Amino acid sequence: MFITQPKIFISSTIFDLTNERKAALRAVEKVGGFPIMSEFTMEAQSTDSLTACLNKVMESDIYVLILGGRYGWQPEGKESITELEYQTARSLNIPIIVINTTYTKDSFQKEFEGKVEPNYFRKTVQDAFELGTELEKALKMEIDKKQNEYFNRTESIYSNLVKIQFPSHLYIADLNIDKNAVKQYNKERKRPFYKPSLHDYVVSALYMQNISFPHDWIIWNGKIITFHNLQNDTIGLVKIIDKGTAEPFSCDEFYNLSADQLSQFKYLLKKCLEAKLHKMKIKWFKDEKLFAFLPIQQDDIGRWKPRSIEWTKTKKSATRKVVDIRYDLKDKSKVFNLKCLAFRTSFINLDDDWYLSIKPDWIFLWANFSVCHLAYKNIQWLKKTERNMHVFNHYNFILRYLQPSQMESLFSEYKEYPFIKLENIEKFDFAPIVPDTIWNNLEDVIAQKKLKDENGNVDLFGI
Repeated sequence: MFITQPKIFISSTIFDLTNERKAALRAVEKVGGFPIMSEFTMEAQSTDSLTACLNKVMESDIYVLILGGRYGWQPEGKESITELEYQTARSLNIPIIVINTTYTKDSFQKEFEGKVEPNYFRKTVQDAFELGTELEKALKMEIDKKQNEYFNRTESIYSNLVKIQFPSHLYIADLNIDKNAVKQYNKERKRPFYKPSLHDYVVSALYMQNISFPHDWIIWNGKIITFHNLQNDTIGLVKIIDKGTAEPFSCDEFYNLSADQLSQFKYLLKKCLEAKLHKMKIKWFKDEKLFAFLPIQQDDIGRWKPRSIEWTKTKKSATRKVVDIRYDLKDKSKVFNLKCLAFRTSFINLDDDWYLSIKPDWIFLWANFSVCHLAYKNIQWLKKTERNMHVFNHYNFILRYLQPSQMESLFSEYKEYPFIKLENIEKFDFAPIVPDTIWNNLEDVIAQKKLKDENGNVDLFGI
């Protein structure tokens, strides 16, 4: 299906209709089409004339038949090449426009005309000038019809956006920290600050009081902002704030007030996501700006073991390896590096709904979890060889793993994080419709067979 420039095949005898074909060429160019004509645009090919012409008919979006006086060349002694082109277009349901002429027709051409007349309303013209005018009108109408039909159709597409839920209110309070005491505390522990931030003071102040608390809070304009109820004395953060200043604020009231506050709210969501994923042994790598799965078990000699996770893919059980171990080629007792499934995220606000964007990726780490920059080419190779369905399956797995509340039987070892919850993959009605052949051809042969469905009912989650 064409979107911008339709391929238009002009079918007729040539030598007796030279002027008519030139008029047809100009008509096609005026409507923005690409003319397919043996004497003007068809390239030399290593095949016979009949095969070359029929192949071009198969590639065309619109077929134009001009009926002159001659029946024309009969390559196999039966149908003319023009009639064979016409039959091919009909068999493929290609739109056909018929322009007839008043020229005296030979007996075979008269018979061919009789076959065409019952099937298509044709326009009869007196000369090449009239042919060009009428063909231009007919092509405009056909192109408009097809494009309107195309752009008015919609299909559901899966995005990499996941709708999220978070509390309706957040809490803001002033800090109550003795900076000198914090400095002395760190000095005694031989961990002196170097250009400390207010965030550093808060972390140390919590350590001073033996409070272990997740970092799902932010510091902004000298205040602490969090989803934790700062009016509840059992919350550890209450120990380092001026409790009298703790107030709840509506989330939408906060992030709609200014672009700066919207940015701070996204940062708070990101800190909450970090806290959620930390429990799942998924680490945030600041410089690379991505999350990565980490190994969780070691063997008898202290080497990291590969990490695999079982999950349910529709009704089928599957196992996904999220950490692969590569051992030193010279010394098998040592781990060379770790290949870890990773993903990038961002928070997006659309029409008062909030979404998490998830983009699968890879990272290579040394055994101490520092980034292995030597593996850059390996990552590029992985991305180059992975097909769309591979990436979609990574995405589907990552999302399902981040939804323990929906997968309790699989991930019961994790306690549900209260402040950010992920829903299902978001579907959108998208226009214009994307022809399946455009993206399906990007897949490997096996996936192409699985994705082929005449009714479009392909279960992407089961592939």
